[in-house]
Amino acid sequence: MPWKQLNVVIALLLVGYRIWTFRKRGKSISTALGLSLERREWVHFAGGTLISTAAMSSIFLFEWSNGNLQVAQISPLTALIHDFSTFIAVPLIEEFIFRCALLGGLLLLVSRASIAILISALIFGGLHALNPNASVLSVLTTSIGGLAYGLAFLISERIWFPLGLHFGWNYFQARVFGFSISGGFHGPAPLVLQHDNGPTLLTGGPYGPEGGLVGLAAKLLVLIMVTAWFIFERRWFRNHRMVRLAD
Repeated sequence: MPWKQLNVVIALLLVGYRIWTFRKRGKSISTALGLSLERREWVHFAGGTLISTAAMSSIFLFEWSNGNLQVAQISPLTALIHDFSTFIAVPLIEEFIFRCALLGGLLLLVSRASIAILISALIFGGLHALNPNASVLSVLTTSIGGLAYGLAFLISERIWFPLGLHFGWNYFQARVFGFSISGGFHGPAPLVLQHDNGPTLLTGGPYGPEGGLVGLAAKLLVLIMVTAWFIFERRWFRNHRMVRLAD
């Protein structure tokens, strides 16, 4: 069985186990699946999108200012809505499989959340090794992205924060700035038509930013920002709970 199909089967088994466990605890199926939508999840989705937007914008500005890419043309703003559904659907499917199902199940089976996140991130990065033009560096960068998405999922065990991160990264990568996504996907003409003039080790070449050192640095930046968010939210809820108990 091909690795991607095997991963889907494992994820389905784990999500089935998660549903069974949550139902025993009297919780809803939507909560088990990580799909329930509370008020703060809109903040998580928007925050995730903004974090990835900032990281991808930093990639573009760094490479453009250093002459590693050349802007050939700016398309009409209508380019931003071309194939928009794909940029929502693909991250939604991947986040459900890798975070809600795979990581969600591992969080129930593995005693330490950090180990569960690491396992799911390595699987996420490893499967991207099958993509065209992949390299050791691209797998490492994608795995770091998996760590960030996994930590974002752990905050509320909902899909919305990692979905915002994943969507924002892919959308601004390809639809806005015209980079390749994970090996070659472009879709219709982006807002910015540009040519990669830099060394592959730096820019990622045909694989896209994740295959280069600039993309690696940007993914580390995403991980740092998500970690800061995680620490802030955990402390805020702890303090909020203490205040409620004191009252």
